[in-house]
Amino acid sequence: MGAGKGRGRWGVAGLAGAAAAIHLIFAIPSADPGIHSGGDNAAYLSLANALAQGDGYAEAWHPGAPPHTKYPPLYPGLLALLILAGVRSWAAFKLLSAALAALAAGFCFLWARRRTGTAGAATVALLFAISPALLDSSQWILSEPLFAACTFGCLWLLATSAPNPPRPPGAASLLAPWPVRIPSLPLPLAIGLLLAVAAYFTRSAGLPLVAAAALWLVLARRWRPLLLFAVFFALVALPWQLRSGGDYISEFRLVNPYAPDLGLAGPADFAARIAANLVGYVFEHIPRAVAGLDGFAAAILGAALAIAALAGWVRAVRSGPGPTEIFLPLYAGLILLWPEVWSGERFALPLLPPLLFHAGDALVRAGGALVRSGGASVRTASARPGPRGPRKTPAPSGGRWPARPAWIVVPAAILIAAPALGQWKKRLDWASRCRPQVLAQGPLGCYGPNVIEMQAIALAARDLLPEGSAVFSRKPRLFHIFSALPSVTYPFTTDPERLLEQADSLGIGHLVFGNWDSTGQRYLAPAILAHPDRFCAAASLRLSGGRPVTLLAILPPAPDDSMRTRSPPAGEGLRLPRCPGPAPPPPSASALASPHLPILARP
Repeated sequence: MGAGKGRGRWGVAGLAGAAAAIHLIFAIPSADPGIHSGGDNAAYLSLANALAQGDGYAEAWHPGAPPHTKYPPLYPGLLALLILAGVRSWAAFKLLSAALAALAAGFCFLWARRRTGTAGAATVALLFAISPALLDSSQWILSEPLFAACTFGCLWLLATSAPNPPRPPGAASLLAPWPVRIPSLPLPLAIGLLLAVAAYFTRSAGLPLVAAAALWLVLARRWRPLLLFAVFFALVALPWQLRSGGDYISEFRLVNPYAPDLGLAGPADFAARIAANLVGYVFEHIPRAVAGLDGFAAAILGAALAIAALAGWVRAVRSGPGPTEIFLPLYAGLILLWPEVWSGERFALPLLPPLLFHAGDALVRAGGALVRSGGASVRTASARPGPRGPRKTPAPSGGRWPARPAWIVVPAAILIAAPALGQWKKRLDWASRCRPQVLAQGPLGCYGPNVIEMQAIALAARDLLPEGSAVFSRKPRLFHIFSALPSVTYPFTTDPERLLEQADSLGIGHLVFGNWDSTGQRYLAPAILAHPDRFCAAASLRLSGGRPVTLLAILPPAPDDSMRTRSPPAGEGLRLPRCPGPAPPPPSASALASPHLPILARP
């Protein structure tokens, strides 16, 4: 018996490893060979470098390096360990994301295996492993893979610590307590609760998982584990909350975090936000995340998945809610309350396996009911009287599926997997086309000249400016990663005085006038035209047929305001003098194409 159980455990572990391996087989060849053009990946690397250098959890990209209070520190801490181990290349940090996403796929199988049979668990894990959302998250230096791994590792271990017993007879309420009393703290339960805390310290969105674990312990009357968990979480979370000061909460209350001048959201704004997010997630984000679909096909899949998953979730709740059943509405409610500009597939990632599982369970139950009703009709029509009357077929035993689910689950899984595989083929083609450009022009080589120019001017600034020089730029965290110089975004205002006032108050000595988007022409040009005597061109380069990207020096104001140069007449354009000293050469091709992070190469 013991040997059989051991072989069974190794078999389950092998299948979990197979789910992780399948994800890597799909993820590595189709991964974008470059880096994300957003600022979050650069922020994580900068925070990790500050930790590795012993500078604390600080925003080295900002003048003065203030303490960071927005992103929880677990993922940057993991990156810092890689830096301390000698990792310097973009590819190595990206491989960490792929490994964490593969771990999430393996935990997904183990979690689903506690809820259903091997075939059902393998189906859920396979669909999750090849889902566009997981494949996308595994190619960037972002915290989603670690968050998904912590989430499903937690849900698996909580389910392992005590399988859900049936509800007590006559218990009609959702809050009816379960007959579970564990006086000690089993190791799976302890590790699962630690993973819930780890999820919270990876993303603030991990708070629903912490709440779900605590509520599950309450329903199970596990008072001692609940007390230990609550005390531990309070001890480790309170210092972070005091440090962060509710950054996310303050942004959460805004109508639009990227346009704070719109003010705080009221009840009507929150109602509109929930409605818009609900429509967006059901009909767009989740179908795209699980199958890569858009348009009408996405709407059909999203509606069907939502209806089936809701039916399966209600049935599971009626049988006695587990941690997953509690976590699902809490997390879904959180992302529905978030500002609409934050919505997207990356935030739907933790919902995919529970939705797939509950939808599959509902399909299996519906299919079993159809088989039973069809079989009963056939037997009634062909029944032959026996010695004591018509023979009766015994009712199926409770808790068992009355028919094999393959006839209904397999077609449904194919309908999801087929477009996901088509999306993967597109990713594979893009990666093969992009790889030579990245090898030749660096990690931003596939984004076009306007983005590569930002990298090039940042490398030029690194060699031209003294250490600590602060720069206005459109993407300050990316600029910092390539230049090792502090940088902030220039103020988005057409008031020409505001830019110079902020530059003087923050000690900003230079600004990048580039072609990343239209904001330079909209917000920088008025200030430069109004005060041309305050600027000179320190470096300039052109990688396309458009305007060159220019590093401008911000000069101190003239002693006599009457000598200040006024705006040139309309039609004369803008001609700024070169700064004193020789013009720096553009960065070499080898510097642009370096596989290593420039910020880690500079002392």
